[in-house]
Amino acid sequence: MLKNTLLVRGPRGPNGPRDGARRRTSPPPPARAPRRRSAWPAHARLAALALLLALGLPGCGSTKPPPPPASEPLDLSRFPHVRHRTLSCEPCHQGDARPGKRDHAPCDLGNCHRAEFLTAPGRVCSVCHVSVTASERGLEAPLVPFPRTAGFRALPSLFSHALHLDSGRIEAAVGFHLSCGDCHAADDAGTPQSAGHAACARCHAEEASLPRAPAMQQCASCHGALPARPRRRVQVITGDLHFGHGNHRADRSGAPISCVACHPATSTATAHDDHRPPSVASCVPCHDDSRRVPAEQRMRSCETCHRDKRSSLIALAPRSHLPGTERPLDHTLAFRTDHGDAAAREASRCATCHSVMSGSPRDACDECHRVTEPADHRLSWRELDHGIQAAAAAERCALCHTADSCVACHRQTRALTCRCRSFASSTG
Repeated sequence: MLKNTLLVRGPRGPNGPRDGARRRTSPPPPARAPRRRSAWPAHARLAALALLLALGLPGCGSTKPPPPPASEPLDLSRFPHVRHRTLSCEPCHQGDARPGKRDHAPCDLGNCHRAEFLTAPGRVCSVCHVSVTASERGLEAPLVPFPRTAGFRALPSLFSHALHLDSGRIEAAVGFHLSCGDCHAADDAGTPQSAGHAACARCHAEEASLPRAPAMQQCASCHGALPARPRRRVQVITGDLHFGHGNHRADRSGAPISCVACHPATSTATAHDDHRPPSVASCVPCHDDSRRVPAEQRMRSCETCHRDKRSSLIALAPRSHLPGTERPLDHTLAFRTDHGDAAAREASRCATCHSVMSGSPRDACDECHRVTEPADHRLSWRELDHGIQAAAAAERCALCHTADSCVACHRQTRALTCRCRSFASSTG
């Protein structure tokens, strides 16, 4: 390796100036690193840049803003609001229209938790994250599976935080401005609660008398978008029934099932009470169609919905569980003449279908037999037999015949074959 030699001129020596010169050697300059060649040829780099520009992807100098962060489900009860009661809502929530977005910035506001963020993951991180390692980026660490809020939100609301926190527009519409506490009232512990219908009704109910506030009589005005699947299911099923929305997103063929297929009144509901549980009748169109559900999920398979029903009860399926043209298997043509004896032996079985709960209200035999004659009312009954039978058991006649006595119907002049007694008095 060559060295730089610095010649310093000194006194002239006997052998000439070279003897008097002092030589001083300096270290060489640092060697330059060899210039790295790009792994991509020049024409490949140009092609990649052209592709980025053509697709509109953000690259060097791109002014296109990144997409907004996705909204996350919130559980206000898990955040220690009580410890932050000295702060107002806006420094953390910042009036954002997406209050559920994930962001560490509000926690770092005013250097509140900066020390915890700059050191090894600890107690503060465990409030929101299952585990955080030093090698992970904070927002990528898995979140604690917080339970959903207590409110029922099967339908997403078209609510806008930005609009309701715009003091100028709100004051022009209703005469006053809103704060977070107007909708998110705190409980006794100081924890803000999720806003419900009662909070909306303060301004939007008809009796609020705020003419410029949109009315809330039509649910679809706020709940206009039907989700692919509900965010939460309210517990309305009792007894031994089991039902899951997750199994009803699509039928056997893959065709999607909309919410209004089971909840037809949702789009025209005027109150929360109109969003009632669906009746069994709404299950029949799908569960009696072999193209939409497999055989083991048909209406006659009790185990599809009932936990403690046996397959032997399939023949006794209630009327509400069957199509309008179908009846239990043992209801043959002969059963029409024999069902009286069957009802006398086991009246509770008849009540399974012939009851208010099944949609075919029948409290007693007479409710059907007022239009369907009993089996002994043959052709000879009118002319020969009914008078004698009425004299023997007038209370039986009173089950169907609402007249008080025979003469109410028998106005002909010929003699009657029965003693004209009052049906009403005979039945007590």
